[in-house]
Amino acid sequence: MAKIQMSVTIDRPVKEVWKFMTDFSGAKIKDPNVEGRYTSGERRVNVSTELVYPEQKLSLRVLEFEENRKIALEFTSGPIKGSRTTFSFETVDGKTKVTRSDDVRATGFYRLFGFMITRTVMKTMTDDLMNTKRAMESEQRPQVPKKSEV
Repeated sequence: MAKIQMSVTIDRPVKEVWKFMTDFSGAKIKDPNVEGRYTSGERRVNVSTELVYPEQKLSLRVLEFEENRKIALEFTSGPIKGSRTTFSFETVDGKTKVTRSDDVRATGFYRLFGFMITRTVMKTMTDDLMNTKRAMESEQRPQVPKKSEV
């Protein structure tokens, strides 16, 4: 239906940004409207991990996982089932460039509202990346739990 891409540069090292963005249980920090939970009960992400966002009636599955480089997710339920989101991370002048690429596909009845869904995804993409940038660069940025705390 639509391919959308956006990048943002965050003034933090790749490892910090990666940890923050792949802690999906902390999704509420990045987007106050959602709260992710791991279906396995673990807070470790790897290929085939499933994530559930109950309030939005969405679930996702991790398709690709290259630590500090790339994570790709596929929606397994909801109006955009089959859509994919990929986050790529790279170091640029000591900062982290995060690129989000979405391949948006609406299913069933929702295909009639393709333009509106694409606009909603674009707004969500922009909000998510900018919220992450603000949180990571702020003086009081949230701390991602250490593995020993998980």
